[in-house]
Amino acid sequence: MDPLISVVVPAFNHQYLVEEALASVLDQSWPEIELLVVDDASTDDTADLVEAFLERPETRERLSGRQWLHRQPANAGAHAAINLGVSRASGDWIAVLNSDDRYAPDRLSRMMGELVAGGGQLGFSGVRFIDVHGRESVTGDGATADLLNAQANLRSAPSIGFALLRRNVAVSTGNLLFRRSLHDRVGGFRPLAYCHDWDFALRSLLLTEPRFIPAPLYEYRIHGTNSFRALGGVADQEAREVLRGYFALVRAGQDENPLAPTPARWPGVFEAMMDAMGHWEHWKTAERAKVGPVLMPATEA
Repeated sequence: MDPLISVVVPAFNHQYLVEEALASVLDQSWPEIELLVVDDASTDDTADLVEAFLERPETRERLSGRQWLHRQPANAGAHAAINLGVSRASGDWIAVLNSDDRYAPDRLSRMMGELVAGGGQLGFSGVRFIDVHGRESVTGDGATADLLNAQANLRSAPSIGFALLRRNVAVSTGNLLFRRSLHDRVGGFRPLAYCHDWDFALRSLLLTEPRFIPAPLYEYRIHGTNSFRALGGVADQEAREVLRGYFALVRAGQDENPLAPTPARWPGVFEAMMDAMGHWEHWKTAERAKVGPVLMPATEA
């Protein structure tokens, strides 16, 4: 029997796009899906539209009644919405979907095929950037073009982990598929406005090597109000915090992944890559940094 995948949707003020996002979950070829939506105190009709969508007979039939909506009493941020959704999830696998984005119809099936076959715990795919009408949207936007180029050249790095350490080639929280047990071990998503996805991925990297599926199975919506643009001003500060946190955990010896980017596992290569990435400052600063949340030990199944 196919394992259950719990799809967690953090929703906020996307009344014109959220139904399309949810419909892309129902259209998945993977049979066993649970859908959990956490509305983060939207001020528009997002929550009402989600509730109506989840109550449709075709929705209930497709999900076998495994759907849930929670309305946050106050805005707490995407990280809190995702963590809450995961806490209510029944599946051993968690997928995230931003409420303004879309899945390709065979996304979950193709990603699970790769992860299960390779014994992976975390995966992400190629990304297609689209506008509010679903049309491809990269021309003239330097940030999106840079991310697409980074994904296209991802395998030129010594490992997927090194590519991820260079920058967030996963692009978005919504592009992550992971084991519930991995989420528990890294302590969930931390309260970062912009980089909570990259922080989660890097902490996970210390425990497992990510799998990358090049096909553009995640459709990331580019528009005036998404975090890709709205929170860009805090990105640099949070990126420094994320990198120093990763390096602090490395210095504390909390790496189980034999391919994790560390000086012990990649002698010589690690130093050369830190120089090429411009990460030396963060690596040296981590000597004085507090480790922060400790990665939890694995538990028996």
